[in-house]
Amino acid sequence: MERSLSRQIVCLLEKSHKPKVVVKRSSLGSDVGNGVFTTHCAAPGNVMCLYPGVYTPGLPLYTVGSAKYLANITPPSFYTRETTSAKIDENAYIMNLQECDGYIDGCALKSYKNGTKLDLNPSACGHLVNHDAIRQNCEVISFSWGDVLRSDENKFSSFEKNCDLYHPPPNDLRMDGTPWFFDTNLDKVVKFYDRTREGNETNENDTV
Repeated sequence: MERSLSRQIVCLLEKSHKPKVVVKRSSLGSDVGNGVFTTHCAAPGNVMCLYPGVYTPGLPLYTVGSAKYLANITPPSFYTRETTSAKIDENAYIMNLQECDGYIDGCALKSYKNGTKLDLNPSACGHLVNHDAIRQNCEVISFSWGDVLRSDENKFSSFEKNCDLYHPPPNDLRMDGTPWFFDTNLDKVVKFYDRTREGNETNENDTV
């Protein structure tokens, strides 16, 4: 990842980041809820905000050609009771990640570990962006947090040593014990690790 791009992304995690690139407020249209507005003139290619939610990874590379993906049937927000729909195509907050594979469920805004909101960072408001019906006013870029933090050794060192100065990345890895994929070689379902069962018995099927 380009260093300039990674620096912009890490900058959005800084608690002291000023000026804010975007702000959240009521949309201009009637009865359409909140929207995201720029605070100043932004150049094309500027990173404006982050998309919060629970990340569901795609298939591991070693399973290509020998596994059936199951995690795209039901989104994590259904299991955390943040939506009543079990159908993924009815969830308007699903963000498919073309380059990283997998998807983020922006409707699942609670951490499984402590139940707190993941979008405490004012810059983590990408799920509220309203797209222009005629003109493309924004573009989605997908990235790995590991790649971002490792692309700049100084930034990574600062992030590790001074975590109190940064908001945590607004994405939680899916850990709800639900099916991830069916491994045809092993003839069994591989499930996500279930964080809610820490210290208890392991699941009957394999977990990751």
